Amino acid sequence: MNVVNGSKDPIFVDTTGGKLGLTVQRDVGGTLYPFDDLACECLFCSNACAQACDCPDAGDSLIQRVAPGQTLGRQWSGVVQVSGTSSCSVTGSCLTQENAPTNEPFTLHLCYLAQVPAGVRFDDAGVGFGQLQPSATTCVDKQFMIQDGVVEIGPQQGAACTTTADCKGSELCLDGACTAGCPANGFPTGADFSLLVTSPDNMGFFTQSARPLGQQFAGSGTITSVVYVGTSLEVSLARPGAPGETLTGKLTVQLPPATGAPLQVGAAVDVLLLDLGKSAPDRAVVIRDTATKAVLFAADMSTGAPLLSASDLAPLATSTDTTPVGCMSDGCGKFLYFTRTFSSGTTQVSVKPGQRGTLTLDGGTWTVLSVNDGAYPTSTLCDVSEIRPFVLWRELGP
Repeated sequence: MNVVNGSKDPIFVDTTGGKLGLTVQRDVGGTLYPFDDLACECLFCSNACAQACDCPDAGDSLIQRVAPGQTLGRQWSGVVQVSGTSSCSVTGSCLTQENAPTNEPFTLHLCYLAQVPAGVRFDDAGVGFGQLQPSATTCVDKQFMIQDGVVEIGPQQGAACTTTADCKGSELCLDGACTAGCPANGFPTGADFSLLVTSPDNMGFFTQSARPLGQQFAGSGTITSVVYVGTSLEVSLARPGAPGETLTGKLTVQLPPATGAPLQVGAAVDVLLLDLGKSAPDRAVVIRDTATKAVLFAADMSTGAPLLSASDLAPLATSTDTTPVGCMSDGCGKFLYFTRTFSSGTTQVSVKPGQRGTLTLDGGTWTVLSVNDGAYPTSTLCDVSEIRPFVLWRELGP
């Protein structure tokens, strides 16, 4: 029984106990019944009275990666495990073996995950410790007979397409083919690649006021310190208060790895921090040069809805495209990924989730990063329907 990956992307199967994601099913009266063709011999009715027989521990849960074009297989002896009874069995039930006719039709059932399982490290043989999430797997069937000798099964190839309108049902047009699953991609999936704007440390620097979405903290002054602690950017600020008094504040932004903005100590800046005021954090921040009003740094967690308006970010702008470029299935449903475009006037750059680009304008060069960009279009299982965090900063001049 061979798993053949004829797709352009790797697939992942549960190989705990050596099953390779495969289940043999028998047709009984028009209903398919699965059975464990790798069942422990101690469960056999013929061994039920053998007191010294113990089934080994199933061991750790394992995932097998099947690379594009790769074939992996295992054997089935053609013996069907049929439910039986025994007075020696603790539960009263056991398994009876039955040699199936070589011309009897069976159905081979394969379940696989098309997206890369989060947090799993694979060895050189493509095996890693972990469990597949059943709600995210795709399953296919293939009918066969024992006399065939070999049965091959794998991802079904979708129809060629140009847009999702060319596909049927819940299929998406991804990489030129219709698919109901989510092919593997390198888009962000974990908390190790995320954006977090924390509440400001306000010792008088910020003035707080209401805003249609939550509240805002605004202040103008000087950057007194820029510190990176791990992946956190800490920006300390100060401005004059009453005679002899200095009002201070601090911003902390948790950035994705290998990300940093070249903010300069001593720069005069205008700072705006927005807070949606939800139980879960949803904040945004913009730092501008006080003299030129150029955007030096901006970050929007955009969890549920974007916080920064067009005027907050002007003359820069950002928007999300409407054509999915990938997807991921999880406990909230199917999450669709989109490309994000950053622009100013007629100049623009588009980047996929987790990627960065460069926007070169007369006033300087900006690095833009789409930390993530996607949505659950039909999910009612989780509170957040959109996740579109981004960050950008102006690079230092020559």
